[in-house]
Amino acid sequence: MKKRDHVSEMKDIVSSMMEDTAKTLDVMRQDIEKKIVDYTFVPGKNIIETDESVIVHVVLPGIKKEDIELNLTEKRLKVKAKFDVEHVVEGTYMTLSDKKSGFIRRTVRFPKKVIPQEAKASFENGVLKVEVPKLEKEESFNVKVE
Repeated sequence: MKKRDHVSEMKDIVSSMMEDTAKTLDVMRQDIEKKIVDYTFVPGKNIIETDESVIVHVVLPGIKKEDIELNLTEKRLKVKAKFDVEHVVEGTYMTLSDKKSGFIRRTVRFPKKVIPQEAKASFENGVLKVEVPKLEKEESFNVKVE
């Protein structure tokens, strides 16, 4: 009788450990999914205006240059980028592999009208740079303080 009690007790312990592990992995997966969803909604941006042009930087870490699409008008820039993220968590007895893919979209309004046909774009170290000449250039003058 005692032997069966020990075997039954061991089965319960192992079963409980497996349930705990599965719950922990599920929580980790949900956390990863939330971070991916948060990431897809708001890529960071910076807008710099000079006398001649508007320069936009958009942060797109983990994105490949060939997966970026740009669409410009006189008033706005639309950025669309495809992403594929795979996260693998390996444990002693269990491996969790989670792959997500989707699109990042960001629309940026220019502070002044620009000439979209003359835009220049580059992508380096996860940062997209788009420089567009202004439709009407602004003149600046230095004034001496008296």
